[in-house]
Amino acid sequence: MPEELETIIGLEVHVQLATKSKAFCSCPTNFESLPNTNICPICCGYPGVLPVFNRKALELGLRVCLALGCKINGRIYFERKNYFYPDLPKNYQISQYKVPLGEGGCITLSTGRKIGIERAHLEEDAGKLIHKEDCSLVDFNRTGIPLLEIVSKPDINSADEAFRYLKLLKLTLQYLGVSSCDMEKGYLRCDANISLKEKRAKELGTKVELKNMNSFHGVKDALESESRRQRISLEKGERILQETRLWDETKKQTFIMRTKEEAHDYRYFPEPDLVDFVIEEPMIEEQRSFISELPAVKEARFKKEYMLRENGLTEKEIDILISHKWLADFFELSVKELGDSKNIANWILGPFLELTNSLDKGFEQVKITPANFSKIVKYFLEGRLNNLGAKKVLVNVLTNNEDIDKVIEKEKLTQVSKEEGLMPFVEQTISENPKPVSDYLGGKQSAIMFLVGCVMRKSRGKANPKVVKEMLEKRIKVKGGKI
Repeated sequence: MPEELETIIGLEVHVQLATKSKAFCSCPTNFESLPNTNICPICCGYPGVLPVFNRKALELGLRVCLALGCKINGRIYFERKNYFYPDLPKNYQISQYKVPLGEGGCITLSTGRKIGIERAHLEEDAGKLIHKEDCSLVDFNRTGIPLLEIVSKPDINSADEAFRYLKLLKLTLQYLGVSSCDMEKGYLRCDANISLKEKRAKELGTKVELKNMNSFHGVKDALESESRRQRISLEKGERILQETRLWDETKKQTFIMRTKEEAHDYRYFPEPDLVDFVIEEPMIEEQRSFISELPAVKEARFKKEYMLRENGLTEKEIDILISHKWLADFFELSVKELGDSKNIANWILGPFLELTNSLDKGFEQVKITPANFSKIVKYFLEGRLNNLGAKKVLVNVLTNNEDIDKVIEKEKLTQVSKEEGLMPFVEQTISENPKPVSDYLGGKQSAIMFLVGCVMRKSRGKANPKVVKEMLEKRIKVKGGKI
């Protein structure tokens, strides 16, 4: 029986860089294109063609390396990684092995744990196999798509920690503007290496590579399942084999795909059709200038500025606000306009996100400025607009940023708060609803809200519900329920 076992995990993340063309040719990277339409002799590996490296891919990869604190290799070159697969038309992949773009660095989780970065290197993607019942089809559109592979050190000790690392890495990449990281489109993919060892042991156990995980939750579930499998095997005295296993989402278990290849199996050698590339200081400084406040730093600041105060935001609210750089910036600019973080957050996390999530392109379609948005919240707090009216204004201006006051005037949404304007509706509601009035006098407090709703309908949503409730309570008590 082995001593207490410790889980050791390393993650390999492939992120598609946000370039308009492929890594070594001018073919577009558009995801929506029909199969095998974004291809050319270069990305299909025809004899005699010459690749030309995409400078934008280098710049975006460099930006990531700098943000992760990696050491930049001043002179890089590409190598051929040789293997044979139906979706790899050249029978080799242009990648980096001996001299990656960046080495070292780390990601610091909110728990304080530092996960080291082994390397970050540039490479091209392979194609895509589409499996049918009786055949497999090949789409070469992805062939040559520029990727940055980010390899962590084996510093992760649980599936939950792996999940946290992936979430923070994805958010960091999005904040840097290097990729949308849309996993459904294959813009971000993750493979995992996992092994178990006795806690006192210095050497790592035999690692198993896991593939075919389509979400971060899938990665977490696969790691938990594989950890259990290896633990049971080791406790039985069985030997763990070095292999690649696939994750079955339906059965919630891993199964063997093939024995694991080593680096020498790929027969790496320098790419003869590409020169060495020198990373000069001006390019480094230019990319460093694009790195603004990263999500881990922003989270800590948000908690200090907006959570640790009277009537402050909750941790969950902050998590949502920083989940997208555009949203975090919009929130802070709106707070700057109004000076009220709690009410701005309530409206952003409520009606604003509800409407935005219903748009085809999300934040890309939002045109309302923080100044106009905060004006809507201000009018609501002042009583000029009730809840329903404020939401109607937001619907009208979200995607066009129309003048708020003109919309209110055009839609006749100004809230009625003066008692003389509301009294006819109140009297009529009391007269038409003797049962709810009687229930309220009998102690049923919820009955008053039914009556408030009646007045709101009669006023076509313009009445101030708070004023209406006070007027109803007062009038019913005065009349004593004798209608």
